[in-house]
Amino acid sequence: MGKRLEKSRIVLWATALALVLVAATLAWCLAQLSQRSVDTQLLNAKSQSEFACGTLAAGLKRFEQLQGTPDHTAAQAVIDMALRDLSGLEGGFWQANGGVTAYAFPTYDGTGIKLDAPSAELARIVATAQRALDSKSLVVDVRPGQREAVVFSACVVGGDVEGRVAWTLLRVSTASSQASNPLGVALSLLLGFVVTGGAVLLLALRQGSQERTRAIEQVAVTERLAMIGQLSAGLAHEIRNPLGTIRIKVENALAAPVSLREQRTHSALQVVLEQTQRLESLTSSLLALTQLTSLEPQTIDLPTWLQEVGGFYRERAEQQGVQLQLELPPETATDAPVTFDPQWVRRALDNLVLNALAHVPAGGTVRVGASRPGARRLVLWVEDDGEGVAPQLQDSLFSPFVTHRSGGSGLGLALVQEVARAHKGTARLVPSERGARFEMELGQ
Repeated sequence: MGKRLEKSRIVLWATALALVLVAATLAWCLAQLSQRSVDTQLLNAKSQSEFACGTLAAGLKRFEQLQGTPDHTAAQAVIDMALRDLSGLEGGFWQANGGVTAYAFPTYDGTGIKLDAPSAELARIVATAQRALDSKSLVVDVRPGQREAVVFSACVVGGDVEGRVAWTLLRVSTASSQASNPLGVALSLLLGFVVTGGAVLLLALRQGSQERTRAIEQVAVTERLAMIGQLSAGLAHEIRNPLGTIRIKVENALAAPVSLREQRTHSALQVVLEQTQRLESLTSSLLALTQLTSLEPQTIDLPTWLQEVGGFYRERAEQQGVQLQLELPPETATDAPVTFDPQWVRRALDNLVLNALAHVPAGGTVRVGASRPGARRLVLWVEDDGEGVAPQLQDSLFSPFVTHRSGGSGLGLALVQEVARAHKGTARLVPSERGARFEMELGQ
């Protein structure tokens, strides 16, 4: 179930990322489309402006041929006739020694024909006209803008009067170019839909992540409560047994006849001492599990350290008729020094060695060794050729109070696992042909 939820979460995040990429692509397409639309409008505006400028020049020249030099009113009439069918175009005539001599805007969106030249563009009109006069050719100029661009055209009129230039002006709205493009509108709507969908999906992912975090916390709380319950049940069992044994022995001693009371009292005291030692061992193991909160890592000479461990248990092994062997590959002595908390790791390794000695019959062998699978990893292992671990215990072997050794508390392997975890590692039972092999991997 957890893996399925994780896969669904990954799919949703991948979908959100795809939506972001699609939105970015659509935005880029809109920008390109908008730019192309503006470029197309400017190209058309240049063409119209050039055509209108030529029409103005030809109209004024024709008028002169038929009726002589036109006055201001006649020149405005020529402009009106030339531009009345060209929407948005305004224009006029400019003379080198007289400035703007005539102006008209026949399609002006207002009341009547606009007859006063635009003062804001006058300097650009004069500059364009002067360039046309100097070059004796058509000149087209564009003044860009964020909301609108202005196209200026100027061409020499010719004829009997020198220094006359016809000019036109056409404004191109760049802000509304995208809105007037059907494809741009469609892409804008699609982009809005994608962005909205992505925002909704991201919101859902955020809420799902929060719910997942709360669920994980709840599961963690439940697991802790279950572990506490398991620990409490195991602890009650481990305490009840010694106390029950003590109570029975004491009651038997008190109820014994006078002739047997001394003997039973002595036997009861022996049992009380043994069970007290058992309870003390249990208490020490429990305290070790709760006190494993901070480590004091040190640089360790691994061969020397392992020799000390083997020397400590060799006499006990000989008393049991068991052979204790140390196996330390030569490269472990030449590799980089190892670092761990010697007190806690020794305590964990002690549990593994004692556990192996408890399960090996006389004539058996216990091997203790180390290996370096990586520059920052260390594996300490203990192997025996005893009867091995019962299959029904293997899955819960490192859980507290799980044991199949008579008198064992079931806390030794739990401590081994916690020590390994505190060193960013793990403890495990490794399959072997005979007996049991435990490995404790430590991170450096």
